[in-house]
Amino acid sequence: MLLAKVDITTKLWPKSTKIYFLAILPVHPEVKKRSEVAGHATETSLNDTETANLKILEDGPCSTSQILDKLGLESRTGAFRRNVKNLMDIGFIEYLYPENPKYPNQKYRLKQ
Repeated sequence: MLLAKVDITTKLWPKSTKIYFLAILPVHPEVKKRSEVAGHATETSLNDTETANLKILEDGPCSTSQILDKLGLESRTGAFRRNVKNLMDIGFIEYLYPENPKYPNQKYRLKQ
């Protein structure tokens, strides 16, 4: 469930008076299923680079350098590494050769 806390201030009450309410919104079961990590549900919100990475990998497995070329980046930045690690932790992508992460021709692919 997604919880939202909204602050409402109106002109009818003094400035120090605030009214809060809690809205509980259901989350679609498919989103819950995709965002479970180690048995714990997490909120999944992807940034633009993560979304672009997923779109690139829809065409098939790609190496880091291929992904960087398609994104228009010249080198592996810390932000790029964090984005890839986040996508792997969430369970959206995986190594092509998971038994050997340091494999010289390693590629990433969408998780089956």
